[in-house]
Amino acid sequence: MASALFSRLSRDLAELHETPYPGVAVFTDDANILKFCLVLTPPSGPWKDLSLHFDVEIPERWPASPPKVKTSVVGMNHPNFFGDYICCDLLKEQEWLEKGYTGGYTPALTLRGLFLQFLTFFSSTRVEQDYGGSYEIGDYMIRQFVREADIPRHASLTSRHLHCSTTQIVQEEFLKAWQSNKAREIVVEIYKASSDQVTHKVKSPHPNDKRIHLFEYRNPRWAQTHNLIRTYRCRRCPYGSNELPHHRESTPVVKRVRVSNPLMQPPRRCLLGNLNDDVLSVVVSNLPSESVISFSKAYSRMAQLADALHTLLQRELQCFFLRTPLHECILGIGVQFDAGPRTFSSDFDWISETAFDVHGIRKSIQKREFNYFLPLAFSQAHFARAVPQIWTRLVEMDRAVRQATAALNARSRHNGNRTVAPPTQMHQTVGVIYRMMNNIVVSLMKSCDDALEGGRNGSSAQLLFASEKAVIAYCHLFHLLICLSRKDPRILKDATARLQLFNQDAKYRTKDHNPDLGELIVLVTLAIALPLGTHDQKQLTWDTINGPFLQETIVRNARWVLKDQPDLEILEPTPSDYRLHWTFERSKTSLRLMMFQITFLDMFINTYASGTGLGLARLDDNYGFAEKELPERMVKEIKAIYEVGTWPKFFQRVRYARGVSLGKERFSQMLRDAIVLSGQRGYHNPKRERDVGFLRTQRTQNERQWLQAQAARK
Repeated sequence: MASALFSRLSRDLAELHETPYPGVAVFTDDANILKFCLVLTPPSGPWKDLSLHFDVEIPERWPASPPKVKTSVVGMNHPNFFGDYICCDLLKEQEWLEKGYTGGYTPALTLRGLFLQFLTFFSSTRVEQDYGGSYEIGDYMIRQFVREADIPRHASLTSRHLHCSTTQIVQEEFLKAWQSNKAREIVVEIYKASSDQVTHKVKSPHPNDKRIHLFEYRNPRWAQTHNLIRTYRCRRCPYGSNELPHHRESTPVVKRVRVSNPLMQPPRRCLLGNLNDDVLSVVVSNLPSESVISFSKAYSRMAQLADALHTLLQRELQCFFLRTPLHECILGIGVQFDAGPRTFSSDFDWISETAFDVHGIRKSIQKREFNYFLPLAFSQAHFARAVPQIWTRLVEMDRAVRQATAALNARSRHNGNRTVAPPTQMHQTVGVIYRMMNNIVVSLMKSCDDALEGGRNGSSAQLLFASEKAVIAYCHLFHLLICLSRKDPRILKDATARLQLFNQDAKYRTKDHNPDLGELIVLVTLAIALPLGTHDQKQLTWDTINGPFLQETIVRNARWVLKDQPDLEILEPTPSDYRLHWTFERSKTSLRLMMFQITFLDMFINTYASGTGLGLARLDDNYGFAEKELPERMVKEIKAIYEVGTWPKFFQRVRYARGVSLGKERFSQMLRDAIVLSGQRGYHNPKRERDVGFLRTQRTQNERQWLQAQAARK
């Protein structure tokens, strides 16, 4: 086993021994730690309190492959046991699972995490099956309800309940009736049945046909398993199946007697106050994460100290494959590039350079593939180590974008719309980060569309989950961009120069120079976030560039507006409510995306810009993580965005004051000019002269019907 993998195995085994979990015990042999004994004692379910032994072997490809686990005692009555083989997703290779399935085993699971899930597998009363559906295996105690009228009169008492089979639905109805009856339970008799002892109960002493009887007895699976393992002796641990320290049936119950020893009396005040922060910080650093959380809940000073030291946050910053901590590796994310739409995506699972390059890891925890590795900034010390690799990886990703763009141009008639020339200097590859940040916003909007407009219940929980992922990812890339801009001031100079040209000269607003306007907003965010005096150009703000930006957005939207509403190509000479309405409706997706992008700009500038927010140093202190309240704020902003339904509200939302004051006549003319300019630039193909007559007739009919519908609605 490679040293990095051996180091991870040692960490995983140490975690099992140092922070044991009730019901999970592991016994290793120093001569060969790749094979050991696992003992699970389920706290519930059909095998409650039975100690189940398993032989575990760490395979050569671990942790890419799951441990090999076999039951030590063959014959357990479990639907997923076949001899010593256990059919469980947690133990299956990825290629054995259905493509696209995100459950089952993942290298991010530590041995402790895996065994805890395995314990849950044996504690459940129902087992899910690969073919769909589930298999009911019952709880530790089986409860069978029978109506008195259905009890066979001729059968013996010891077998009556066995002949009264009813459906699960009927049993649930009887259970509700039993629970709703507040009378105390009456034990009719306790007797020996064929498999175990049965307790017969009722809640009414008066016989009648509607009276419900309850028969309780231990699950036969428990008794059958107990008989199999009661004489079993394990080769790797010193205990038998029922002799583990946490489960010995023969151990008598010891009654604790209170002793009036003054040393055992709690102090009148908390003595932790006598410890200074240095001592408490040592305590925090040596406690397991679960203990830190519990301690923090019980002692507010500990919570403040753990938060100030970022104790739990630092422990999260480790490679999910090798579990190598931040200070021992170059840590980043796996990135997937889709050549078709030329987009980047990432699950933002932390992975190390060694895991990517040496061990060939190409799947995230959610089992989504990626093909590039990008280190992140996290801390200044980590950034200093990672910066050569950052530039190397950005060059690789930039090359992929340009190759995909060249291939697209070769297939497209509009070859001049996109830039494919390679960057003349390495710092220009930072455009990959602009693209990634914009892709995050686009992806978030699609998720919100699905939640709020796709027929599903768009709950706040769904929106919070989506926004939390997006805000965290955006913030880490924003932090990386800031760190690179500090390292190389040319990044900020180029960004500001590009924004100045866009603002001052209309020819620099076309797709030739700015293929994606969303990326331009990222440049605005960068230019505003860094303090004044770090570059020579005049400082830009969104208020100085929003006019040209909105005009260009409307021009580019014309193609998609005409695709869904072709009659708008007929340019009326007067103000038109019809044009204003349908241009907004047919542009809604693009306009929402712009509102999303401006929301991200405002949120991050207000939070981190010097003089107006916490300052960029806050990002360094938080290892690039966003403030905790930002995702919740984002959810509120998302809901507000989806309530925007008119041009004036849109202008207010994107902070375009001039747009709010535009009259119907002037704005109608702007929309008509956008149609003309879109055709001149080749963004869409204008209709031929012979088609204009039919289109004009269609426009007249559509506008008449729309006006009638508007009047009827009023």
